[in-house]
Amino acid sequence: MANEVDYGFDGLMDDPEDYYPPTPPPTSQVFTMQSGKPITLHLVGASPTEAHHLWNGAKMIADFFEEDPSRVRDRTILELGAAAGLPSLVAAILGARKVVVTDFPDPDIIKVMQKNIDECDETVEPRGHIANVVDAVGFVWGADPVPLLTHLNTTSSSSDQQQETPKERFDVLILADLLFRHSEHGALVKTIRETMRVSRDSVAYVFFTSYRPWKKELDERFFDVALEQGLEVEQIAERRLDKPLFENDPGDLEVQKTAALYSALYHGWRAKHLNVRNPTLARPAAPIMPASPYLDQLNRDGFVVIKSIVDKEKLDALREASAKATELARGGGWPYVRTVGKQFPPWDASQAREHGIWGVQHLMNPELPGHELFTQLYFSEAILGIVKQLLQCEDEHLIMELFNMLVRPDKDFELRWHRDDIPAEAMPQEEMERLGKHAYHAQYNFALWEDDSLIVVPGSHKRARTAIERDADPFAKSLPDQLIVELQPGDIVFYNNNILHRGAYSSTKERMTLHGSVGHVHGSNLRARNVLQHGVGSWVDKCAFGPLEDEQRRRAEGMRQRLVRLGSESGQVGYSLQG
Repeated sequence: MANEVDYGFDGLMDDPEDYYPPTPPPTSQVFTMQSGKPITLHLVGASPTEAHHLWNGAKMIADFFEEDPSRVRDRTILELGAAAGLPSLVAAILGARKVVVTDFPDPDIIKVMQKNIDECDETVEPRGHIANVVDAVGFVWGADPVPLLTHLNTTSSSSDQQQETPKERFDVLILADLLFRHSEHGALVKTIRETMRVSRDSVAYVFFTSYRPWKKELDERFFDVALEQGLEVEQIAERRLDKPLFENDPGDLEVQKTAALYSALYHGWRAKHLNVRNPTLARPAAPIMPASPYLDQLNRDGFVVIKSIVDKEKLDALREASAKATELARGGGWPYVRTVGKQFPPWDASQAREHGIWGVQHLMNPELPGHELFTQLYFSEAILGIVKQLLQCEDEHLIMELFNMLVRPDKDFELRWHRDDIPAEAMPQEEMERLGKHAYHAQYNFALWEDDSLIVVPGSHKRARTAIERDADPFAKSLPDQLIVELQPGDIVFYNNNILHRGAYSSTKERMTLHGSVGHVHGSNLRARNVLQHGVGSWVDKCAFGPLEDEQRRRAEGMRQRLVRLGSESGQVGYSLQG
């Protein structure tokens, strides 16, 4: 201002030019392969993701590949948290068919990875081979894997790739020195399961050193998460280093110098090239089944609809039995009901006359007229054949769970937006941790009449809620990208129970939809609460399997026994959600 007085304070609050330390400049190192070939590796100067280090894990896996090039030759490779991308470059040099090297989508990190690819390409004959084989991509662990998988699907147009999940997956995954990111263990395992090909030769190589020895137990919890989510973990190599990577760090020096390499495979597969040195880490395995298009769609969208799984005669019989059960429940003759106005268990049958019902519970309870038909359907190959594809297992791994019916309410009733086992108040990190846990069950709705009551947000089972979703009214009529799942009589929809979803039930439209779930033996206490909170344990030992055919009856008996064992091991369980 023209009349402003100058008190001589100009620049008083400014920081001196050298107040903040300069960003460290980029660095480079040379790694020499066992063959004598040098590889120059550039690194960013500093990174909050620790991408400015050439970690011991990268060197050890590179040596491991060179010791037996068949581990990567003519195979597809995905490296997570790669930094410089050394193992990926070595894999490409040794003849990998396709390599996707990833790290956090920081432009500087991706630029450095690409620089390493380009310079390596200049030293390998024929020129252009490494550049064609290796792609540098930014990726956040646990995110949608489709952008990674499309690098394997080179025959489709980009528009085709965006419309459907590529069928091809990676043969080999590389995780070098990532386990110190304890909060990301679930996301890492989730990415392994969503990107690794289901095959006896597919494997994720996981290297780690506990650079902070006092947190070694936390590092190793990654393997617990992997086991919980259906992977088989084995230690295959160990090396004692001359010195630790960070020489002045506190803690047990021997722990810091111990480098271990593990394999993570699908249950039941032993990769033929592994040299297992610590079989005590292995867990009893279940044979894996071939990949299923139903499973691909379930993983991609969070739900999959399968058309007309029963014939008209069976459908008519189920309609008749369901109508009788519903009439009995509405009249107060069946106390196991879901009452209008209450979304989650427990439900009080005394409220049914005043508020009406929207569900009939315990369809296989032998005291319910018509239970035989419901029991036959629940244990039928029409349903369990699909379940086994989705859970990638066999009969001996299945656990009997729930079979209920959702019916037309006596007055309009809506469920709020929710995930079945994640509370609405969960913060994004907690959401991702829970979403990262493998779903050891298959949940479905089987429609006896036209049904458009289920509303979902496709893909929301793989991510935390957006700000819009988090701030929305719990009963919001619409959310971005929501989809109404439309079922015709005889159709069945399987859906991830932690997809963001709600229900809208009209009192003027007939509805009889059988709502069931089937568990897996590896679910253990992870599923105990969701199943036992419905009161199944009070009658499960009385189930009548006599009308079932021999093979079906043996399967049913085994599934019931596993549920009883689950109950005895789980003790008291609370309710997963309230309201």
